[in-house]
Amino acid sequence: MSTPKFKFYEVVRVLPICPELAEIHGEMGAILGLSEHGDPEYEYGVFIESDGHLWSVPESSLESTGVMQQRADFYDDTVVIRVEVDEQGRGTIAD
Repeated sequence: MSTPKFKFYEVVRVLPICPELAEIHGEMGAILGLSEHGDPEYEYGVFIESDGHLWSVPESSLESTGVMQQRADFYDDTVVIRVEVDEQGRGTIAD
């Protein structure tokens, strides 16, 4: 497979190509995920700030805005959550 066209945290615009993405055509968002399952092209998890959702968007439906954001713009690495896992593999939040 080829090299992904977009990088994590890159700001992209959704092009009006896929009818099933009509709700977000023209919207800008940031790349927060990447999947190689969209053969022959990549699928990206694009966080659209205006609706607060992560959308799965094919590479051909995106264009770069030339803007890069940083991980800290999306994730708070100062918060730590401990999880205890039982013998069946089920996790619960620990105190």
